[in-house]
Amino acid sequence: MSVSPSLKSSSNFDSNEDLLNLITSSWDKNRKSTLQNSKWTRDYLSRLTSLSLNELIKEPTELRAEQEKTKQDAQMLAYKDYPVFIHAQECRLELDETLQGLDGHLNTFVSAIPDLQDACKVFTQQAQAIVEDRTKITRVLEHQNVLVDLLEIPQLMDTCVWNGYYSEAMDLASHVRLLLVQYPLPVIESIQQQVQASCDSMLVQLVSHLRRPIKLAAAMSVIGHLRRMEAFQSETELRVVFLRSRHEFLEQRLERVRQKDRSEDIRKRSQGAFECLKRYIDVMREQMFEIAKQYMSVFPGQESMLLVSDYMIFLITQMRDMLKEELRFIKDTSSLASLLTQLQYCGVSLGRIGLDFRHLFVNSFEDAVLPLIQEWISEATADALKEITLATNNLSSPSSWMSVNVASSLHWQDNAQKRHVHQPPMLLVDYPILAVFTNNILSTFNALRLLPAVGLFKPIQDHLNECFLEIGNALKQYSDQAVLRIPEENVFLQSFCAAYVRWFRGIFQQMDITETIPAHTILYYEKQLGT
Repeated sequence: MSVSPSLKSSSNFDSNEDLLNLITSSWDKNRKSTLQNSKWTRDYLSRLTSLSLNELIKEPTELRAEQEKTKQDAQMLAYKDYPVFIHAQECRLELDETLQGLDGHLNTFVSAIPDLQDACKVFTQQAQAIVEDRTKITRVLEHQNVLVDLLEIPQLMDTCVWNGYYSEAMDLASHVRLLLVQYPLPVIESIQQQVQASCDSMLVQLVSHLRRPIKLAAAMSVIGHLRRMEAFQSETELRVVFLRSRHEFLEQRLERVRQKDRSEDIRKRSQGAFECLKRYIDVMREQMFEIAKQYMSVFPGQESMLLVSDYMIFLITQMRDMLKEELRFIKDTSSLASLLTQLQYCGVSLGRIGLDFRHLFVNSFEDAVLPLIQEWISEATADALKEITLATNNLSSPSSWMSVNVASSLHWQDNAQKRHVHQPPMLLVDYPILAVFTNNILSTFNALRLLPAVGLFKPIQDHLNECFLEIGNALKQYSDQAVLRIPEENVFLQSFCAAYVRWFRGIFQQMDITETIPAHTILYYEKQLGT
């Protein structure tokens, strides 16, 4: 009958345990506990129990031999490693001292731990702020290029504005507005304010371009930029700004041609007014055509034409006022005719864009010419009246001043049939006063040929009638006196009066002037001639 290993080992364990208890029963508790807990003890007891009797008898001898050998080995080791043992002892002593010092330092450290904890808390708080700042700085460094580009936008905006890159400047302004919507930060608001200041400067600069000489393409570009800026509330306001700016440039041009100081000399003043109006009309023709053409190109559409039409009416009114102011200083019909021709050319030129205003200035030139013609006729009349009045006051005889050839009046009718109807009779040479008067009147009419204003016929005719009546009255006064004082020289008086009346009815009848001559004047002189 066999026994299983588990049962055998269990029995061995129980016997060894009993053996161990038997051996250690007399030992103290600490030693007994140490031995019982040692694995080596149990292994050795297991070995002893497995030995045979002979081996068990020899075991003490072998143990003593092994003990002796171990002792010798220990002695040999102590001899060989004596310095090491000494050093180890010293190290142990130093370690004891070190441990004692460490214990003291640890006590000090433990007592300092509360303060250290407080200091750590303070440090943690301060370090947290530093960490946050460092984090911000780190982020700034990471996005340095982007931030530099962002901060340089105002400077770049100014550069674009001053160099005329308006499209790029408006792109930058739009980008900044978008950034402000996405990131409403103080730095973005500051950049937006600087960019807005540049936009205001750009607006002023764009409008100033319209106050200087500008081509159509440049004007269209400027208006396009102004539209994109949306600086004006409506398209009408933009049109007004355009016309106002161009008008300011026009005024600058006109200011340079206007007379600042007028000369006291009539001739110089007349020449100055002529030159002023000549340059004025040229400037108005050029600028009115340019403004209207640019306006119609920049603002196409019928709804925009009303504004430019009103503006052109204003300019024409301004031109008419200027003509009214300056034409009164011009004392030369050739200059007036030259200005009228220039103005007619201006009207024809502007007629290509629907601004033919030639008929509007006729009255202005008629008003300027009429005083000149009346003045020259009055001067001629005054010269004749002066001679007649002088003869009347001095009681001069008719032969001394009226005629140099008595018989000349007898051939008046024959000569009248041979000469041209518009040619003065040569017999007037025998009557110096009538010859000079005729020459002055015809010179006046020749000057009027440069400006044949039909509307002036009636006022000039009326003025001539008044002058002829004055001369007739003066002759009547002299004749009444001469007939009584010097009856023997009636032939000279009759000859002069006949020449004067026939000059009246012959020369000026071709101009239908005799129709309005007072009848009593003609009848009086016809009676003197016996006709």
